[in-house]
Amino acid sequence: MKKYFRLINLICSILLYTFFLVYLYLLLSLLIFGRIDFTGGRIDFTGERYIWRSINIIPFYTIWEYLTEIIYNSSRIAFTNIFWNILIFAPLGLYLPVIKGGKKNIIYLSWIFLFSLTAEILQGILAIGSSDIDDIILNCLGGFLGLIVFKVLLKIFRKETGVRVFTAVTSALIGFPIVYIYISTYLYNR
Repeated sequence: MKKYFRLINLICSILLYTFFLVYLYLLLSLLIFGRIDFTGGRIDFTGERYIWRSINIIPFYTIWEYLTEIIYNSSRIAFTNIFWNILIFAPLGLYLPVIKGGKKNIIYLSWIFLFSLTAEILQGILAIGSSDIDDIILNCLGGFLGLIVFKVLLKIFRKETGVRVFTAVTSALIGFPIVYIYISTYLYNR
C-alpha cells in the first residue's frame, strides 16, 4: 500500500512541476518574450520603425479608466484587459502553496508581487508595451484569488495531499490541451 501512495506522490510531483514550469514559460512568453521585436522596433503604417513605451505609476488610474469604459461603453477590450491580468496570475497563487507547502500567504503574495513587478519593469525597459502599476495590482489580486482557491480546496480535502493530487490532475487536464494548442500553433506558423 505504501508503494502505491509513493507512486501516486511521484506522479503528482512530476505533473505539478512539469505544468508549473509550462505555466511559467507561457506566462513569460505572454508578458515578455512574445512581445520582443528583434528587428529593432515595431513598424507603423508609414513603414517607419518606432518603439512603443507607456508607463503609468499612478495606482488605480488605468483600472478606473477601464471600469469607466466598461460601464459607459460596454468595452470588451477594457473588460478583457482587467480579466486577463487577474486570471493569468491566479494559477501562480495556487501553485506556490501546493509546491512549496506551508501556510505563509504573505510570502506567496510577496513572490507574486515581485514576479509581476519584474515583468512590468522589463516591459518598460525593453519598450514592449505598457508598464502599469495597475497591472501589478490586478496580477496580485489574481494571485490572491489563487491562494483563496488553495484554502477552499484545503477545506474540501482537509489535507494538502488531497489538494496536491487534485491540482496535479487538474493541471494535466487543462495543461495537455493548452500545450498541444501552443505547439501546433507554433508549428503551423513556422
